[in-house]
Amino acid sequence: MKHLKTTLAVALGIAGASTITLAHDGATGMVMQRMEAMKEIGKSMKSIAAMVKGDTAFDGAAVQASADVIAEHAKHMPHMFPEGSLDKPTEALPVIWTQWDRFTEIAGKLNSDAQALGEAGKSASSAKDILPQLAEVGKSCKACHQDYRLAK
Repeated sequence: MKHLKTTLAVALGIAGASTITLAHDGATGMVMQRMEAMKEIGKSMKSIAAMVKGDTAFDGAAVQASADVIAEHAKHMPHMFPEGSLDKPTEALPVIWTQWDRFTEIAGKLNSDAQALGEAGKSASSAKDILPQLAEVGKSCKACHQDYRLAK
């Protein structure tokens, strides 16, 4: 039960933070593109979290589809952060480019974690079956947000 509560807290925290973060007006260009990608990741996490919380029926195919959205955006994440793309209203921190290897490593881990979540969704019979993979996705999101996004 403790594992379930921790997983839910991480998933819901990331999904909620993503929605709040992306409610900005005035973004253009690459900043807008990455904000839209983050918004889609947040929606995907919320969809899966709703199943885990029991707010919606568990649907393994929907888990896989949401995980695929996350994985696809994670794969392109490094391209969404060209050096110096700090136009307002971005919340990206300049440390991304001084810790580029770690940043891209986290994006790669998010991609592989999301792929594992999608695979788990294929064979899962309940939300409980995907909890370990969902927790890993949440940890990857949190690692990046913690170090590379402006604190709220």
